[in-house]
Amino acid sequence: MSLAVTAQIVDDSSKLVYSAKTTEIIYEYDVKNNFPKERHPDTTLYKLENFMFSDKTEHYYQDLGNNGTAVFPIFYPLQEGIGKTPGYMAYDPYMNMPDDIKYYDTKSPFMEVEVVFGGNYRSTVDFTYARSADENWSFGFDIHKITSGKQIGFTSIDDRNVQANVFNLYTRYKHDEHPYQALVSVSNMNHNVSEVGGINVSTNATNADLFLYQESSVLLSDAKANDSRFNVHLYHEYAWQKQLQFYHQIDFGKQENSYNDDITSTNLDYYGPALIDETETSQKSEFKELINEIGIKGELASLFYRAYVKRRTFDFSYLYWDPVSKSAENYIGGYSRFTWRDRFNIEANAEYLQTGEYKLIGKLNSELIFGSYTSVRAKAPIFYERYFGNHHEWNSSMRATFSNEIKGGVKVKTKFFSLRPTARIATMNNLIYLDQEKMPQQSGAVGVVTSLGGDFNLKINTNKELGEAIHFENEFYYNTTSGGASSNMRVPPVFYNGRLFWRGAWFKKTMQVEIGVDLHAKSSYYAMDYSPALQHYYLQDDFLIDGYYTADVFCNMKVSNVRVFVKMMHVNQQNNDGYFVTPYYPGEPRLFELGVNWMFYD
Repeated sequence: MSLAVTAQIVDDSSKLVYSAKTTEIIYEYDVKNNFPKERHPDTTLYKLENFMFSDKTEHYYQDLGNNGTAVFPIFYPLQEGIGKTPGYMAYDPYMNMPDDIKYYDTKSPFMEVEVVFGGNYRSTVDFTYARSADENWSFGFDIHKITSGKQIGFTSIDDRNVQANVFNLYTRYKHDEHPYQALVSVSNMNHNVSEVGGINVSTNATNADLFLYQESSVLLSDAKANDSRFNVHLYHEYAWQKQLQFYHQIDFGKQENSYNDDITSTNLDYYGPALIDETETSQKSEFKELINEIGIKGELASLFYRAYVKRRTFDFSYLYWDPVSKSAENYIGGYSRFTWRDRFNIEANAEYLQTGEYKLIGKLNSELIFGSYTSVRAKAPIFYERYFGNHHEWNSSMRATFSNEIKGGVKVKTKFFSLRPTARIATMNNLIYLDQEKMPQQSGAVGVVTSLGGDFNLKINTNKELGEAIHFENEFYYNTTSGGASSNMRVPPVFYNGRLFWRGAWFKKTMQVEIGVDLHAKSSYYAMDYSPALQHYYLQDDFLIDGYYTADVFCNMKVSNVRVFVKMMHVNQQNNDGYFVTPYYPGEPRLFELGVNWMFYD
């Protein structure tokens, strides 16, 4: 009770004045790079209706038509890590890593609760609690939960497609009079998926057969996949002088992937011949790593610098095979940033691995132009080199992948519209992928992905005094693939996101409102297929994903600290019709969604 009293803010009328403005959010990236930026909890209505992963990520990922399922990046982003990785990446975005953790500096206990009730037994729960024990020390925890009923092959109310949980525990210490600061986080993810394998239809199936949704027959009924991850992280620094500071960080991470299913007469053709057990398919892998990083940093006028050395040890094993003994990697790296009057800044980032792999990143940002250049040479993931399971096996060595990306554009902004034309060219050398037979391959040619487009946003005032306006936001890209490896890269030629909405207030400005429609469209392309047993996407040439568009109507409302949204997904769906996001996995049908977000500051 005494801690709560000492942290309170009281105005002249002795009323507590807690709000989002008294609750600050700190990211480790800002602390590590001396990049102070004022952040507070988001209390706006903007995109409140986007609760699904696909909506939050602007549909940049292909999934299996349901929230929480395995994903694959559509635009082939460059690899972030240059060292050895396990290669199981289908659930990477669902895990909260140290850079994702929000540390809170609160003047009172802060709590945020968001609950979404979706159609077809889908729901999400996000809970955050944080408080400052005193003026120097704060702590908190997050709970994120995804529950998704099966959208195809549904049998009962308890028939779940996804049950996933992420838990984060974190604390921060900083003394205003002492130059020491520490951030500690613990994150745990447990992602359980009941795989369905897609719909089971004949080659001459009609639209009515393809889009039965919950009444569809599916290829798998009892298959279970799991991705479990655990991470402990410590970052601390000693700011001896502004020009010279010292920091150290350490990470321990663990990832386990498993898959289990009984082999029956109905799924035998789906899996293929058994190499180990003809009655059951069981697969498991385990990856552990320990990372130590020590560095110096400082500010010299408008220039910030950071240099470090890093040592990473890791170990990997399968259920039936231990292909990698405990290994170590040594890195050196650095980061620098030059800023001029908050109008122009240049960033440079470099990392080098003792075996020759590297990462170079340069960024330019100003009021008129922006751009970046990235070059990455990275080791091949373990999965693509060595694997032994009940239906697949391989053992080979692969060359390091080599990728370059140039991205840039201009920014034009007026009172009524903003324009950001953007171009991206990415080249992929030694591209690694799974072929049509679900076997790992490495292309000896170069693949090039080119994207031209950008953002165009329009605003039309309807009541300037009340701040009411109609907004029309658009994101469009025209994409092409070229080069000798272009046949191994699958990108939709046309990609579009749109949002048309009216923002204003009702009931004498006591209720803020946003009413509108979210739009998304892709053109036809041979999207990647998915192997549940391997937990990887692979190439296919038999199922053309037809071009489609979806329209989701929503209404977002806010009164005091409570925000509510109602949403109708895919309102443009016709009877006995739909669309596919992955071969044999239809996208979301017309569904009603309801969500509530409530923030407490005392």
